[in-house]
Amino acid sequence: MRASERTWTGVSAIAAGLVAMAVATRFGGAAEPEIAGLPTAGPLTAWGLPLVRFCSHLCAVATVGTLLAATVLAPPAAPEKAACLRAAGRWAAGWAATGLLSYLLTVSDIAARPVTDLLAAPGDLAVGLSVPQARASLLVGAVAAAVGLAARLPRRPPAWIPLLVATSGLLPPAFVGHASSAADHDIALSALIAHLVAVSWWVGGLGALLVHFRRSDRLSLVLPRFSGIALCCFLAVALSGVAAAWTRLETVAELWRSEYGRLLLAKVAVLGVLALFGRAHRRRTVAHVADRSVRRLFVRLALGEVIVMAVAMGLAVALSRTPPPVPGGGGAGHDFRVLEYDLAPFTPGALLGEVRLDPLVLLLLALPAAGYLIGVRRAGPWPLGRTLAWCAGLALMAFVLLGGVGGYARAMFPVHAAQHVALAVVAPLLLCLGAPLTLAARAAPRHVDLAARLMGAPTALVVLPVAYLVAFPLLYRTGWLSWSLSAHVPHLVTELLFVSGALLVFWMLAGVDPLPSRITPAVRAGLLGAVAVVHLAVGLFLLLGPPVAAEWFVVAAPQGAPDLYGGQRLAGAVYVLVPPVPLLLLGVRLARSRRPPAADSVRSRWRPVRAREGVGGGPPA
Repeated sequence: MRASERTWTGVSAIAAGLVAMAVATRFGGAAEPEIAGLPTAGPLTAWGLPLVRFCSHLCAVATVGTLLAATVLAPPAAPEKAACLRAAGRWAAGWAATGLLSYLLTVSDIAARPVTDLLAAPGDLAVGLSVPQARASLLVGAVAAAVGLAARLPRRPPAWIPLLVATSGLLPPAFVGHASSAADHDIALSALIAHLVAVSWWVGGLGALLVHFRRSDRLSLVLPRFSGIALCCFLAVALSGVAAAWTRLETVAELWRSEYGRLLLAKVAVLGVLALFGRAHRRRTVAHVADRSVRRLFVRLALGEVIVMAVAMGLAVALSRTPPPVPGGGGAGHDFRVLEYDLAPFTPGALLGEVRLDPLVLLLLALPAAGYLIGVRRAGPWPLGRTLAWCAGLALMAFVLLGGVGGYARAMFPVHAAQHVALAVVAPLLLCLGAPLTLAARAAPRHVDLAARLMGAPTALVVLPVAYLVAFPLLYRTGWLSWSLSAHVPHLVTELLFVSGALLVFWMLAGVDPLPSRITPAVRAGLLGAVAVVHLAVGLFLLLGPPVAAEWFVVAAPQGAPDLYGGQRLAGAVYVLVPPVPLLLLGVRLARSRRPPAADSVRSRWRPVRAREGVGGGPPA
């Protein structure tokens, strides 16, 4: 594609997005009529704010997409990797600039003062620090500036670090938009987070492919990788969109009776068009892109897809400025104000039968489930017991996060303890018994030396288990527990931290996957004893100690919940009675096991099998 064609395509995509945004803003209800006699921010703010937000979204998507290409798509030594990192720095600079402009225009919009008046009195701009929407814009600008600075350092950090930071920069607006006022705040917020991340990886990744790989010999390697990511992102966008609509609309009829609903239908139509593009790619270009004629077809399809994606971004900006038909707070009773969602009186039936389908959690559980099953298909014969263990671990996590346990865990101490033990002990053990690392080694491409990557992180092997053990007393002896229960995202982050540490700890304790030579049976026995002591100490502290997070549970407890002291004693009993069962079984297994293979022998065992099978290798099942 020549430079003139690239310029024409970029201009066409941006123009299509701007036209879609302008039309949706004008006729979708986002542009509110002026009221005579009241001060206004003026036309510069009225039209400049959505324009700047569109440009900010564009720069954010491009930043995340080029970092994704550098981290996941490009081979390690490919020149395109360095080109993507340089481009990410430039896009991040634009993202930071539009973030600052968005702060200025947001203050102008909320204060109903023209931009020129604010610039004439710079001290008045500080009022934006008390406005959540303006603070979010300022935070986004700071994150973007940090990403741009990291991309320009002489010694850059690993590409995955700027990618994670840039992805986190997408999230602040989610906490101050429509999702923040929804009655099912937790589901609405999760849906918006999943939507933002999926769209950015999908759209930005496709743009990076077009700009940096369209003429590369590595396109035949990179495109199949991106095709899988794009499919996952498409499903995530569809699922999160349905969840968001469910939290904002009371009836299906509001889809065509309200301005907000009609914009949603327009986005659904655009998503359907993108699905047709994806189907054409998977049928006609992904497997044969090495052919010159097929490559030209890929470029043409991708260009059309980018233009349609720009239209979707324009509609998204207009949708963010269009009030939904149902004001947040339907059913705003006691539990809604505290927990961000309605919670029925506690009964055993509600605990087992309640369902809260959080789209973010669903996606985070579906990805490892699908990845494991794909690995089983590629790896050849694989023990059924390991597959069942992996699926059982994910099913247990789904049960305690998406059912009644997940709903009552933030309001009742014993339910929280049951959820926490399931996520930090039982489920990670089941997942590790599924031998995911061995399966990944068998199913990995031949050029990926997975063994070297697994055995090359000695610091993490020491720090993370210690952090896992220390985190339990910190959770209950500091204000961490109250903070984690007070909002949906802190709760998910807390559980994710414990699950991550537990996976490493139980990988060492289970010994199903290969271990480095330094993880001897004596080390494993000491770690097992430490885990048992920590859980017993936490249980005894809850049984015999002072109230923990009493100010939270007194306010949040639903009808039918046990009293404060009774609930804490039940939570202590959970810690004393449940963890010893799997830990005892691990102790028996460890006593019967022999010394695990050394790292060098692990590599030597994996590589011959991989060479024999042609797709990957691993120790015999």
